[in-house]
Amino acid sequence: MKIETVIFDLDGTITRPVLDFDQIRAEIGGISGPILEALEEMGPQERNRAEDILGRHEAHAAEHSQLNPGVHDVCNWLRGRRLLIGLVTRNQRRSVEQVCRKHDLAFDSIVTREDGPAKPDPFPVQHACEMMGVLSEQAVVVGDYLFDLLVPGGRGRRACCWPTGSSVWNSGRRLTMSLPASASCPRSSRR
Repeated sequence: MKIETVIFDLDGTITRPVLDFDQIRAEIGGISGPILEALEEMGPQERNRAEDILGRHEAHAAEHSQLNPGVHDVCNWLRGRRLLIGLVTRNQRRSVEQVCRKHDLAFDSIVTREDGPAKPDPFPVQHACEMMGVLSEQAVVVGDYLFDLLVPGGRGRRACCWPTGSSVWNSGRRLTMSLPASASCPRSSRR
């Protein structure tokens, strides 16, 4: 099936990684592993406190965000080929909108954790595709984290790791991704 859209992750893919998840976990206290999944297990008062901490860190990350090299070049290249561009993130919408304004980014669809189940659930990609009027089988998901690679799920769906020097986590093990020198990737004119 022909690719009609490319759906990007935000942190570590579009922007350089700023969020310190270990620090966020330490401030929340008593959690290990993915933060959003830990929030699901909390009572209302504890969850509100944890969401405030997470929101504060996300706002700070948005304020201090920097684009990864080549982001505008890649988006322009995709637009030049009439491909739709989506964004699917586990971040809060307010921070995503701040990053988009700060860096003059425009997406055909944006799906955040407020919209429904977060990655790696397939909902965000399916919802982004519905918003753009394409089938999820016509999408490629690009990200830097294991959840980005797992989210497409299902037959005929595609994912691509955009290695940015960050690590992909798998069951508590760190897997550092790197491309061979012969790999073909869009090059930035800003390097």
